[in-house]
Amino acid sequence: MRLKDQVAVITGAGRGIGAATAVALANEGVDIVLAAKTGNQIEEIANRVRTIGRRAIAVPTDVSQKDQVDALAAKAYDTFGKVDILVNNAGVAKHNPIPKIELADWQTTIDVNLTGVFLCTQAVFESMCLQKYGHIVNVSSVSGVRGGANFGAYAASKFGVVGLTQSTFAEGKRHGVKAYAVCPGPTDTKMRRDNHDDDLSKLSQPEDIADLIVFLITQPQTAHILESVISTPLM
Repeated sequence: MRLKDQVAVITGAGRGIGAATAVALANEGVDIVLAAKTGNQIEEIANRVRTIGRRAIAVPTDVSQKDQVDALAAKAYDTFGKVDILVNNAGVAKHNPIPKIELADWQTTIDVNLTGVFLCTQAVFESMCLQKYGHIVNVSSVSGVRGGANFGAYAASKFGVVGLTQSTFAEGKRHGVKAYAVCPGPTDTKMRRDNHDDDLSKLSQPEDIADLIVFLITQPQTAHILESVISTPLM
């Protein structure tokens, strides 16, 4: 186990990439704090983590709300005493051409996809710097490096995640805190199925993205940092 007894907070952890990452990190010896708006889903994943032999708690959280994010961080520190890994995975998507984007949809997309990453990062970043160790992995999207038609709100939020990640990387590296933006191409998740009619055989699986996240986190401390942005191919 390469990450034995470390502690990870994972948002959007009830299904898809977040759930797969929770299981992958648990298999590496990590104790898990699972956050999502739906309590039943994260409790189910918490039970799965426990069957692997790791500790887990489920904390229902709306990442766009500062008081809930602060409560999530407080629960993590009260339970485990530290946070070594943060995976910002919670996200929403509603695609429309620019003239048809409702202001409420724009604001929700920015609030969850970008402000949520900021709030969760802010909640743990200083403590990570003080302990001289930490990994922050932000799940952006290929839409965070290349915008497309009907992706105005979503691309804006995901480009913002990439920029915030680069700033986090720049501020954290002298304290031993690393930050990465993972930018998946089309992946077989509920959010993808709700927005696209795909040939599912051509999509990446959540476990593929989880494996990439584990790869990034488990690089030796002395290893050269490949990039602060890692992309998987667009299919």
